[in-house]
Amino acid sequence: MENKKKEKFKLTTEDKLIFSLSVLIIVYFYYGFYIGENSAGAGGYNGDFKLIWSNLILLKQDIVSNLDNPNYNDSRPPLSYILHIFFNPFIDTKENFRISNLIISSIIPFLLFFSIKKKFKNLSNNLIFFLSVIVTLSPYFRTTSYWALGENYGIIFLLLSYLTYKKIEENKEFFSNPQLNLMIFFLCLLSSSVVYFDQKLVFIPFLVFYLIINLKIELNFKIIAVFQFIIFSLPYFYLIYIWQGLIPPSANELRGVGSQIHLFNPGYCLTILSIALFPFIFLKKINFKNIDLKINADTVKVLCIFLIYLTIIMIFGDFENLRIEGKGAFHKISLFLIDNTNLRLIATLIVFFISLIIVFIVLEKKDDLIIVSYFIILSLFTFPFYQEYLDPLLYILIFSFFKSNFNFNSKMIFLIFCYYFIFSLSSKYYYQLTI
Repeated sequence: MENKKKEKFKLTTEDKLIFSLSVLIIVYFYYGFYIGENSAGAGGYNGDFKLIWSNLILLKQDIVSNLDNPNYNDSRPPLSYILHIFFNPFIDTKENFRISNLIISSIIPFLLFFSIKKKFKNLSNNLIFFLSVIVTLSPYFRTTSYWALGENYGIIFLLLSYLTYKKIEENKEFFSNPQLNLMIFFLCLLSSSVVYFDQKLVFIPFLVFYLIINLKIELNFKIIAVFQFIIFSLPYFYLIYIWQGLIPPSANELRGVGSQIHLFNPGYCLTILSIALFPFIFLKKINFKNIDLKINADTVKVLCIFLIYLTIIMIFGDFENLRIEGKGAFHKISLFLIDNTNLRLIATLIVFFISLIIVFIVLEKKDDLIIVSYFIILSLFTFPFYQEYLDPLLYILIFSFFKSNFNFNSKMIFLIFCYYFIFSLSSKYYYQLTI
C-alpha cells in the first residue's frame, strides 16, 4: 500500500523540469526588483515612479480637495492611492512603498493559479503553477510591480471578479437567498472597482453584468445587480464632473483623449494583440498542411471593414510623421530595421493583416472578439497607445474571462515559457540601449 502511494506521488523528469523552471522564474522576478530593473521604459526613480510618489504625497495631504489638482499627474483614477493611504502602513519611504507594491503585485500569480485551476480542470497542479508564474516574465508586469505603476491593481480585482463569478456559477443551487445576494453584491463591487483602478477595464463590469443576466437565477437577483452597478458607478460620474472629462485634467492635456483620431492606432493595436497572443496559436487544433478557412458572413464583414480601414489610412494617414510613442514592439522594430518610409509602410500594412489573422485564429469565440474590438476602437481615440495596455492583460483574460478553447500540454506550455522569456530579455535589452 505504501509503495503504491509512493508511486502515485513520484515526480517524473518532466515534472522536476517544470517545477525547477517555475522556481527559477520566481527567483528571476524578485531579482529584477533587487537590481532595479526597467524593462518597459517607465521604470526607475526618475521615471513614472517619480510622478506616482508625488501623487501619493499630494493625496496624503487631502484626498477630496486634490482629486482635481493640476499637480495630480496620473491618467488613472485615484483608488490605489486612497487604499495605500488608509491601509498601507509602509508608505513612509520610497523603498518601503516599492516593496509593499511588489508584495501586492505578487498576489496576481497566486490568484491566477486558482483561476487556471477553475477554467482548465484537466491540467495538473504542476503545469498550472508553471502557467501562473509565467505572467511574471511580462516586462510590463515586472516594471509595474517594481515601480508602483497602476495596472496590476486592476488585474487583481479582475481575477477576484472572475473567481467570485465562478463561485456563484458553480454553487448557485446550494446558496441560500441571503448568501446568493451577498455573493452577487461582492461580484458587482469587485468588478466595478476595476474601473477605479484602470478605466480602460470598463468592459469588465459590463461583461460581468452580461454574465449575471445569463445566469440561471431568479429575476430579483438580476434586478438587484442592476441597481448595485448603478450605485457603484456614481463615484466615477462625480470624477467626470470634477475632471470635466474621463481622465484627470493634467493627463487630458497631454493625451487629448477623444480630441483626435489616430488612424494608424487600430492597426498597431492589432500588432500588440498578435504579439501577446502569438504563442497560443500553437494550442489551437489547426492542420497547417491543410488549413480549412471557414468563410462566413461575419468573416466577410470583418475583411471588408479591414480593407476599408487600410484604404482610409493609405489616403488620409500621415505615416511619415508618426510619433514613436506607443504603438507597441513592432513599430519600434520597424523603425530600427527599415529606413525607407514607403517600404516601412508596406511592411506595416502586411503585418496589420497578418496580425488580424492571428487574432482570429487564437480567439475564435465571438464574445472574446467583441472585447478585442473594444480595445481596437479605444486605440483610435487614445494617444499614446502602449503595449503595456494589453500585456499582460490578454494573458490574464485567456485564463479567466475569455471563452476560446485551447489544447494545453506540457510541450506547448514550455513553448509559451520560451516565448515570454525571450520577449522579456529582448524588452530589457532594448530599454537598456535606449534609456
